[in-house]
Amino acid sequence: MERSRPPAAGHDHDTTRARVIQATLGCILDKGFYRASSNEIARRAGVSWGVIQHHFGTREALMVAAHRDGGALLEQLVEQADVGGEHVTERLTRYWELLDSYYGRPEYLARLQISLNLTRDPAVSAEAVATIVETDERIRKRFVDLEHQVAGDCAAPPDTGFLFHTLRGLALSHATLAGTTPAELKDRRHPEDRQTHARLLIAALARQFGGDAVSGDAVSDV
Repeated sequence: MERSRPPAAGHDHDTTRARVIQATLGCILDKGFYRASSNEIARRAGVSWGVIQHHFGTREALMVAAHRDGGALLEQLVEQADVGGEHVTERLTRYWELLDSYYGRPEYLARLQISLNLTRDPAVSAEAVATIVETDERIRKRFVDLEHQVAGDCAAPPDTGFLFHTLRGLALSHATLAGTTPAELKDRRHPEDRQTHARLLIAALARQFGGDAVSGDAVSDV
């Protein structure tokens, strides 16, 4: 019987790297950026801190890598996105689905903590800050291009960035509420109903555009 071959070294490297980054994001979500210690991340990843140092170097470099990987994933999603459609409502719906697929996930909240803390901490290296800023700016430009596609020939297209911040805000609110306990939600009205919220917001944006909005039934499956 032919013996199975051990995984290639490159495969081991990629698997370990991905596991460490996932452990980093989970630790930040549970404990916060500054309490996500090197030892706790290593424990969650099931490796020693020496292994993490071998792959990333310092804790700062690990955090930068986690943020940069998120940026690469988002750029891939943007590259593959189709925000076309005959009606502005269709285009807005597809744009929302793109934003929600990334910004509506809890992992983004961890990456947001990384971005905010690394760029505001004077102890962080200039190289790390530059990498974070460059990644964010590159993504911002990609979304500017998408917004022009969404606006199309609408009579009253919004200012650049308006759609991004509005629809991302909805995705972020649901990502935040996803970690809220039932007791904390008792006074909120249907916070889990992201489809209803998205449908209402898209309809309002379509009217704001002055474009060719379609009926509410056409976006009932947002």
